[in-house]
Amino acid sequence: MFEIQTLPGGRTFRFSATLALLDRAVEETVRFITGLNVTGSLFDVKLLLREALLNAVIHGNRSDPLRQVTLVVAAADGRLTLTVTDQGPGFDWRASLAQPPPPEATSGRGLTILTLYADDVRFNAAGNQLTLTKAVSGLRGPAATPQKPGDKTTRSLFMHDIHIEDGHTVVRPSGDIVASMADELRAQLKDIVAQLTGPLTIDLARVELIDSVGIGLLIAVHNSLSQKGGKLTLDHVSPDLATLLRTMRLDKHFSIQPA
Repeated sequence: MFEIQTLPGGRTFRFSATLALLDRAVEETVRFITGLNVTGSLFDVKLLLREALLNAVIHGNRSDPLRQVTLVVAAADGRLTLTVTDQGPGFDWRASLAQPPPPEATSGRGLTILTLYADDVRFNAAGNQLTLTKAVSGLRGPAATPQKPGDKTTRSLFMHDIHIEDGHTVVRPSGDIVASMADELRAQLKDIVAQLTGPLTIDLARVELIDSVGIGLLIAVHNSLSQKGGKLTLDHVSPDLATLLRTMRLDKHFSIQPA
């Protein structure tokens, strides 16, 4: 189930709690926002969207497709407001915010990302509704004529190149490293690491975004390599991604080389 409702000043999305529909909600929301005279990169907005919806789909609704997520997007006066509600019982968000994960942990960074990238983060008492606000350069209110919702996106399988350069194994993903693609990439990287005898480089030239699940995947690869005395390098990292990874102090784990 996936529904879009046009509201004065925004959109409401309701969808079943699956990662595929989470991807579609992000795409439709970005489509809506880009029609509002936005200037500059939407990296921060896309990251916040993904983390807020991941919290609802995975942690709130436990990836149960019989449960729904509601996303309300409102734009006004240069600010974007995102309200995400799930049908789960909620959680103790105060304790989670107070205890960030240790550096070697492969999960638990979503809330940290929200607090770092949003201007304001608010949960309801139960913890099953999250409201974020973010200033966006050039953002204006929606036009009087509503946008036509986009067609459902057909996402291709996550494919990547693997080759050897100067004794280094290089993996070049073909798209963003996000939750919906993580399982396939995780399995393939596990096989690579198991047979690896030298350094491993992940080339991010074609990667625009890495969410908290993707970050956990990179840390898991680093942890496995470290046990073998190996080393992980990220190459061709965009400025936005480099800022995210360094803000999360992941440059303490592996080398981050700029694009």
